Amino acid sequence: MSDLLQEEFQSAGITDTVPSVRPTNNDGPETRSQKSGWILGPWMDLLLIANVFWPMLVLIQYFDDVSSRQAIQFWQIYFITTPHRWSTLGLVLLDRNPYRARPRFFLGFAIAVVLICVGIRIGTGELTCLLAIDYAWNAWHFASQHHGIYRIYGRLAQARTFLPGWLEKIMLRAFMLYCIVRVAQVAIRPGTLSDFLVVLDWVVLILPCVVLFDCLWNWNRHSMGRLVYLVSVVGLFSGMLWAIHSGFPAIVLALTTASAWFHASEYLAVVGWRMHKQSGDGEIDARDRIFQWIASRWVFSLLIFVVVLGSCSWLFEHQFVETWLLLNVIVAFLHYGYDGSLWKKRKVNIPVESAGAC
Repeated sequence: MSDLLQEEFQSAGITDTVPSVRPTNNDGPETRSQKSGWILGPWMDLLLIANVFWPMLVLIQYFDDVSSRQAIQFWQIYFITTPHRWSTLGLVLLDRNPYRARPRFFLGFAIAVVLICVGIRIGTGELTCLLAIDYAWNAWHFASQHHGIYRIYGRLAQARTFLPGWLEKIMLRAFMLYCIVRVAQVAIRPGTLSDFLVVLDWVVLILPCVVLFDCLWNWNRHSMGRLVYLVSVVGLFSGMLWAIHSGFPAIVLALTTASAWFHASEYLAVVGWRMHKQSGDGEIDARDRIFQWIASRWVFSLLIFVVVLGSCSWLFEHQFVETWLLLNVIVAFLHYGYDGSLWKKRKVNIPVESAGAC
């Protein structure tokens, strides 16, 4: 099962994440996941990965007063979204195995991103171009991550499917990308809805419906996590598309906030799962003592990280607005770029003699 999970993690965005598993007689976290079809467990998955409470976030923002909306956006920006982006740099600095395997890529990519971002900022005096790139790259990142986690649930549930993997990938990612692009279109040109988009909005909804039908048709007793996650994600993006189509900008804003919360929360949860798994499997290099300590206490470590970084983010944004925004754009680009390779399974060179002996 670990090989199957590795294959799916390597198929998309952040989902290149499962390190190799060493044989063990213990009933470890991955074994329990295989038996239940959940990643962290039913309640933790519902809260942190499937984020089934997102309708409540939307309702509070829509029906409550301005202070409630600002409170939710405050926690989402400073204590959910910002820490989830910075956590990637934390993994690069603490878990040195990926860096040792590809030092030129990690160092070269960081230098290129910093030089390009700083150069554009100095050359234009603005961040508009960088923010546009960030939105487009982030859209792909969102779609890749959600689809990848859905595939993880499918592998854990050992669920069959009548859809080829490439077709399922296209359907889910295209649907989510379309919704995100429509949000940008409404923000740039509010109130415009051509006849073509009126029809296309309904046609696009067919894509997730096909995937949902496939999930239900191939249901088994371990598929609850898979189904709940898919319904939650598709429901969120479908609601976003409906609000855009029907002309409810306040609901669109509430749903985009919920979407950002959803995305960052599930990412941090998978990061914690990965650290816990590495610690349990003894895969952390003996030289990375700090990472060993953090991974063995991943819940406590993540909470401290979120609180400290969120507090610093709020403080710096009020003191150094432009500089802090530029720094966060740089971190976002590193987050997108590193996620595709940070957790890939390292290739092992097998001597010819050993291969022949097998």
